[in-house]
Amino acid sequence: MSNRDNFISLIQIAKREEKKVFSGKDAFIKGSIGNYLKFEEISIEEFQLNERYQRDRYLAMIKKEYKQFNKTYCSFPIVSRRPNGFISVLDGQHRVLMAIWSGDEDLMPCQVYNHPKGRSDADCLIVDSEIFYAQNAKRKNPNYVDTMRSGLQFGLPEAVLYNNNLIACGLYIDCLGDYEEGVELKGEYQWRQAVKNYELTTAKKATEYIKQMNDIWKGKFLRGDVIYGVSCLIDFLGKATELNGRRQRLINFMVTELPKDKIKVLYDGISGSKTDVLIARRIINRYNHHGSTAKTSCITEETQSKYGLADPTL
Repeated sequence: MSNRDNFISLIQIAKREEKKVFSGKDAFIKGSIGNYLKFEEISIEEFQLNERYQRDRYLAMIKKEYKQFNKTYCSFPIVSRRPNGFISVLDGQHRVLMAIWSGDEDLMPCQVYNHPKGRSDADCLIVDSEIFYAQNAKRKNPNYVDTMRSGLQFGLPEAVLYNNNLIACGLYIDCLGDYEEGVELKGEYQWRQAVKNYELTTAKKATEYIKQMNDIWKGKFLRGDVIYGVSCLIDFLGKATELNGRRQRLINFMVTELPKDKIKVLYDGISGSKTDVLIARRIINRYNHHGSTAKTSCITEETQSKYGLADPTL
């Protein structure tokens, strides 16, 4: 049997599968829109990059996975040409960089989207980011922040909300959020879970407390897992009505006494789906065992279990 025997016509596959794609909630729509991008060879001297929506450069991946520029494996980058002739790389910055680093390439074949004459730079940015989003958001390569960064440029509701939530918390990450007065966030997924599971107001309050603690730690960024854990703790304190004055005593301890130790004491050895609960319990445990905490001011295991902080390791 030859290799040819393993092939099947895509026309046959299309006919066989068409009932599945043309039915149901997200049915594929017949017909087509837009125009194919034009092919051109462009001088590497002309390529520019807009970092407002592009993903970070993965230099370690280039060294480890690609080793050397291989033209055979290089699909054509997608670029746009603005009315003033400016060439912007929309998809394929790593391929262009490897071509430049190869030292062998003067021209590079590209797929080109030509903006119409008279289109403003602001409108060009919107269309460019839409093309980037269409090329990247539907495949697995970009991370969540990558898609939010590009989506923000053309008003994707999820990206707008994400950016607004970062601003509300006084945080920023990769060209998103409060870059003027905010603090850098690392571990955005767990911050995002804090907003999702405990609502923005709670995550915002948790961030405010951690910023006070961070001033003592003199940290350059805030950790998403710590925000998640403190959000869980605030949620617990709001539910445990019988705590009365112990609520404020615990908060005061967390903000003033806990930062006397390194921040690592909050998260060291903690990971997984119960990160929030484990960090919240660790704060309570350190409060209970602190020399200034009277026995009558401790928060019991029974109370923790009653309001959602049962030990997940048991």
